[in-house]
Amino acid sequence: MRPTSLKSIASIAVALGLASPLWAGAAAAAPPITCTGGQTVTYNPGLKETVPQTVTYTAIGNYGACPINDGVVTVKYSEGGTVTNATCVAFPSTAAATLTWRLLNGSTQTSTVQVTGVEVDVAGATQIYTSVSTVLSGRYAGHLVNVTVAVVPDPANLTPCLTAAGLTKLEGASTLTIT
Repeated sequence: MRPTSLKSIASIAVALGLASPLWAGAAAAAPPITCTGGQTVTYNPGLKETVPQTVTYTAIGNYGACPINDGVVTVKYSEGGTVTNATCVAFPSTAAATLTWRLLNGSTQTSTVQVTGVEVDVAGATQIYTSVSTVLSGRYAGHLVNVTVAVVPDPANLTPCLTAAGLTKLEGASTLTIT
């Protein structure tokens, strides 16, 4: 019988999703990860175009299309809190978010993320929201996280920021990237 090296056993365990690669929690060696899915953000009260107010919000993203090269199958993004001086044009959030990773072996891991900014761009009729964050702890600690949500406005209400209720919900296709 041929002796089996520890390295071979570890490689097989990682390939089968029974163990995490050594770089799973380390920033230096983790590969870029891009997952696609969707995200919904709710605001209460609704955001107004230029009237700053205190707003409570919740953002939930579900990403099912992740590469499994490091054992990640899906990820859930959860963020929420209260933001003062929030408008449709400026949303000065520096909230903490949680990423919950579901792995190939059925286990889960979490990461704590600090949001450092939100950027809004327009491409044709599509509004593109990009949240920039840093992973503070857990899987991929030290890496940057970009969450992009592309929103096509509701044809029945193209200017929700100008209505009495304001913008109460954003929903769209989303990409979560770890670099």
